[in-house]
Amino acid sequence: MDETRTLERQLRELNLERASMEADGNCFFRALADQKFGDEGRHGELRARVVEYIEAKREDFAPFVEDDEKFEDYVARMSRDGEWAGHLEVNAATAVLRVGVCIHQAGSPRWVAGADARDESALVYNVSYEGSDHYNSVRVREGRRDLPGGPLCVAVLRDGDMTEVTRRTGCANAERIRRTLRACRNDVDACVDTIEEEIEEEKRLREKAVDDGVDVEEFDGGDWAEVKSKKNKRPAGRHRKRGEEDGISMESLGI
Repeated sequence: MDETRTLERQLRELNLERASMEADGNCFFRALADQKFGDEGRHGELRARVVEYIEAKREDFAPFVEDDEKFEDYVARMSRDGEWAGHLEVNAATAVLRVGVCIHQAGSPRWVAGADARDESALVYNVSYEGSDHYNSVRVREGRRDLPGGPLCVAVLRDGDMTEVTRRTGCANAERIRRTLRACRNDVDACVDTIEEEIEEEKRLREKAVDDGVDVEEFDGGDWAEVKSKKNKRPAGRHRKRGEEDGISMESLGI
């Protein structure tokens, strides 16, 4: 109980709160699914993508598999529902999702994998690690639960007005919120209305892009106003995903 209170106090300092995930061995993937989709039930598809990436990047991950387990056996085990995720899965997830993962733990500094922990504008998915084997999703306090929980950035969480915009719209792009607040003369309500209108237009553009055959995940998190038609789609093999050519660092960065 003391650990939970300590963690909740740490999260409140950043306008965050825990969102409990089912403790069935899938909790890390459930937390990520809540962050990305707003639906922890989609944990299976994230597990499959992460394991597929690890298998494809064997040269990067095999050296970090425990000595008493063959790489093929490790991949088969991690493919199973209910198998606990560890350090390798955290790092692989950052490459698959192209977003950092920030882990909050009671009485400890935040740990960031897949992003520069010193960059307060870096977008990350936030999860908590509790006890000795459980992950929960971490969301904006009193935010909308019908939207994905992330990604978020520290720059937004440290500013009350920006956090309020994120709480009401789901938008967590610090520069976009700052720009819109300035245009709205720091009127939070007007900023929220403007961003909500923009999000609706971006949703329409995203749906059109899907119809036109665009690889939409390539643009998610970016400026959807740039997505006009299938002409934007890059040739197969040309898109470089973060971590695929540089390799994955197995050492997370503490802040």
